[in-house]
Amino acid sequence: MIKEFVDKFMSNRQDLINIFSEKHPDDYKEIVKSVISILAKDEDEYDTPDPERIHEIDDGDYQGTLLFIIAKGGYQPSEYWAVKVYYGSCSGCDTLQDIRGYEDGKPSELQVKDYMTLALHIVQGLTKIEGDRV
Repeated sequence: MIKEFVDKFMSNRQDLINIFSEKHPDDYKEIVKSVISILAKDEDEYDTPDPERIHEIDDGDYQGTLLFIIAKGGYQPSEYWAVKVYYGSCSGCDTLQDIRGYEDGKPSELQVKDYMTLALHIVQGLTKIEGDRV
């Protein structure tokens, strides 16, 4: 866990609440992008992960693991972060599908709270890639 990222997340919680209150995220990448956008807010692009440089690896099928690799901002970044998200094939085994349910309207207060918990787990799971180790 990267303390500075968690602190930034916590101090900008309301921005994420506003995002998740407007519409349901389409997928995990959208949640990761929202989290990274909060981390990059008011920061020098050369010091933080870039929300426009999120690479998704998905070797699963109906269920599996998504690996998100996020590059630092700036020209030819040399620093990266990673986070893993596990997903399932139905609302019984997939957190995002369970939160969303089958609703198309604006998210309920409980759904927003659950999206925030999922976003917190993402920020807590971010790891800086150092040399040949993640």
